Amino acid sequence: MSTNEGMQKAPCTRLLLVLLAATRALTPAPKPAAVTRRTAVAGVAALAFASPARARRRNAAEQLRQAVFGAVADDPTVAGALLRLAFHDAVRRADGQTRGADGSIQYEIPDAENVRLGRPLALVMAMKPDGLSVADAVAVAGAAAVEASGGPRIAIGLGRLDASAAAPATLGRPIAQPGDEARDVVKRTLPEPGLSTVGLRRYFRRVGLSDQELVALMGAHTLGRHNTLLNMTKACLRNLTRECLETAPVRAPFESRTPDAFDNSYYSLLLAWDDRSLERGEANFIPTDVALVLDASFRRHVVAFARSEPLFRTTFARAYAKLVR
Repeated sequence: MSTNEGMQKAPCTRLLLVLLAATRALTPAPKPAAVTRRTAVAGVAALAFASPARARRRNAAEQLRQAVFGAVADDPTVAGALLRLAFHDAVRRADGQTRGADGSIQYEIPDAENVRLGRPLALVMAMKPDGLSVADAVAVAGAAAVEASGGPRIAIGLGRLDASAAAPATLGRPIAQPGDEARDVVKRTLPEPGLSTVGLRRYFRRVGLSDQELVALMGAHTLGRHNTLLNMTKACLRNLTRECLETAPVRAPFESRTPDAFDNSYYSLLLAWDDRSLERGEANFIPTDVALVLDASFRRHVVAFARSEPLFRTTFARAYAKLVR
């Protein structure tokens, strides 16, 4: 193409571009779809509604926290019962269920594992303000019980939905390996007191806790008590019924140095048990307690928590929040 031909075509090209631009400018821009505006309005309305709802839940949770403080001040043994209630609600879950506290404990009180949990549940229900689900209330009450006993303040998320029925008591598929001993096998959704260190680790892995968090959570026994056969009637000793367990006259603390204070003495006493230096009556451990000093990994954390109460408090708070989430 010659230079003259190029010069003749260039103005034509520029003219076409100008005409095209003018046409586009005259074409009205498409209006936003009505659904977009409605969605935006709905979103703003949802936010406006959600914020007061969240505020009401936070206020209700604070009311419950203060009520728990009052209950523990009146009876320090309430703290361990509320903490046990929260644990039983959070860990009893179906295979594959990842959520923790779901309020199903309200349907599970008749089960054998939940002996003596009727009273703390009734207390939570009596203290629970409107605006909190049972699941939220149980989780908040357990955390408040720890704090009221001198433990850390644990941040608890809110907004859980309540279950409409009891969670399964047994796993659909037991957690086991070929060659396992009976105590290694996890069969139930609540931990059995006779689990071996293998079974204990498997159980808490199932609910998402590490060895360190498992050992920290077991430190809840610094507040716990369990039934004994002391002073039971002969009829109860012959036939240990549910009523006998509900009304057992003597309940022994897991550790007797500071049974109503949330501290790390539980771990010091475990090490004393392991060293055979425990004084009579200082502790009333069950097999899953002493399992913590029979396993090298567990024992390492027992030693660390016995040496550092701040480490125990921080780790317990994290483990509890993870358990009930």
